Amino acid sequence: MHEMFELVEDRQEWLLTELSKHRRIATKQAAGELGVSVDTIRRDLRLLNQKGLLKRVHGGALPVSQIASSFSEREATLSHERNLLAKAVTQRLSPGQVIGLDGGTTATEIAANIAQWLDITIVTNNPAATLAFADHQSVQVVMVGGNVDLTWMTTTGPQAVDMIRGFHLDLAIIGTCAFDPLAGASTQSRHEIPTKQAFLTSAAETLLPVETAKLDSVAPFHIADCNEVEVMIVEEMVTSDHRERLQNSDTTITWT
Repeated sequence: MHEMFELVEDRQEWLLTELSKHRRIATKQAAGELGVSVDTIRRDLRLLNQKGLLKRVHGGALPVSQIASSFSEREATLSHERNLLAKAVTQRLSPGQVIGLDGGTTATEIAANIAQWLDITIVTNNPAATLAFADHQSVQVVMVGGNVDLTWMTTTGPQAVDMIRGFHLDLAIIGTCAFDPLAGASTQSRHEIPTKQAFLTSAAETLLPVETAKLDSVAPFHIADCNEVEVMIVEEMVTSDHRERLQNSDTTITWT
């Protein structure tokens, strides 16, 4: 063992520095670089996970998602990138489609960018998104019923899940709090998992718009693996590391 890493505090400081630099820690690699056992690194990661400083995943650790935990907080944060993603999504929509639109501020921005003349059907559990269609003459909106989660501003529960499953969607647009090519898409909202997965299984194609701040991180609750998402839309000006990892994933990447 390297003398400088005999103390657990020194190892943990090194691990957090590596996580900040590379956005991930591989347990075996870290053990080799520090000259300690894999079990030692696992214990260190477990302690850091308990402190909320990282999120353990299979084979290592990822940063914890830093996205604000409520809809109102996220909506209050203006995002040029969110608008770019929304416009990129709406350009993919075609007349006659039945679209599943999930909760979240990006979904609400997408709704606001859908052209008034576009003849499509929107199935959504996002009350805020429905308000964007008040002046539309061609869009048909189906509001999914159920329990209203006031923190995330979505309808959830068995009624919502059953209603979503009753549609054959051409496209499902899914919101996520975090995304990593290995860990997949994840969220901070446990109650939304069944509705998100209902959208996934009811759609011929799934689209995931992801802001840069959500990349290479993980939230507590898993939504889908990479191979369950056909298309992901990402802002073009990501780092080269982000780009390389995304291009090696099982998802088709569209850059805005």
